[in-house]
Amino acid sequence: MKDASRRLNRFRRRVYRETPIATGSHSGSTALALSRSFTKKGFRAWCYEFGFSESLTHTVTIVEADGLLRIHDAFLNLSYPAGLYEVLDALRGGIPIAPKIELRDRKIYVMDPAFEAETTVRWLEANADREFAPIDSLRRFEILWDLEAFSAVAPGIEAAYRELEERGYAPDLRFLMLHPVEIFDGEKSHRDPGTMPLLVGRDLHSPVATLRVEATRMSRELDAERNRVTEKNAAISRLEGECDAAKSSWAAASGEAKRLGDQIVQLRAAVDDETARAIAADAEIAALRAELRDAQAQWNAERDSLECSLASERATAGLWIEQEAYAVQRQRSELCEAVREREQVAAECDRVRAELAARMHTWENSPWRKFRAFLMRAWPR
Repeated sequence: MKDASRRLNRFRRRVYRETPIATGSHSGSTALALSRSFTKKGFRAWCYEFGFSESLTHTVTIVEADGLLRIHDAFLNLSYPAGLYEVLDALRGGIPIAPKIELRDRKIYVMDPAFEAETTVRWLEANADREFAPIDSLRRFEILWDLEAFSAVAPGIEAAYRELEERGYAPDLRFLMLHPVEIFDGEKSHRDPGTMPLLVGRDLHSPVATLRVEATRMSRELDAERNRVTEKNAAISRLEGECDAAKSSWAAASGEAKRLGDQIVQLRAAVDDETARAIAADAEIAALRAELRDAQAQWNAERDSLECSLASERATAGLWIEQEAYAVQRQRSELCEAVREREQVAAECDRVRAELAARMHTWENSPWRKFRAFLMRAWPR
């Protein structure tokens, strides 16, 4: 069994050394070369490609020796101390088996500066054991090409790590073995997991990863619920602030309403005073009208008396016509004076009436009256 293991290791190391890496090359060609080498020596071998097609895949060689399916990786020059199924079961349990890494061999990296990423160029210049003379425009480096070197320059490594974490695995490329892409049996490629040789009937789902995914989901839901609670608390705080502001506004409105109520009381008192003054003015006008009527009646009586006296004097004292005429003239003057006085009284009455009408008009159009009318309608007595 040890002899078979040593032979397999020698074949893998030779393929590792003799197969250079070029810009854009993948592990599939190296695994196929090792598989054919095993087949030529009488071993049964398969090429197993695994990983995520959208980000990163890797291919190793499965060889049957002494009744055990062994895993050899000629691309990274490593093997596993356990068989395929034991390695897969360990990965399903979340505890990957450490591979045996060969450190004695070196590999040639052929780089095309026109197509190689700048980060890869810098890494090769910093980590290569030596650089050979270029061939045409291609630069050649001798390096220890292992998992660390592959992880440093592989373009899809970060995306593969993220997808592993999303599926509940640790960021370890060995867990990619639980995600088969293709198995080549030397004659035919098999891409259907249900019909893949070596894996038919094998459960590759990891309960540990499933639990991690569920725990991650629950953690995210918990974080989301915490965020919702935080948002609700913020909303409650905001509503409490709005409530306090509303209370302050209500208090201010209550104060304003009280102030307006006091103004209304003052306006009612002013309206009552204005009403009293209007009533007094009406009484004064009525008194002036009565006084005017009395003056007019007195004047009429005096005029009638004067006319009667004048007629009597004319009948009894014809000789004194001139004197009487003079007296009449004087009396007429007095009468005219009385008429003028009556006209002045009438004018004064008209002036009082006009002033009263103006005051009534002013009162009718006064805002206090309109406000009083509004109050009378709103609060009838």
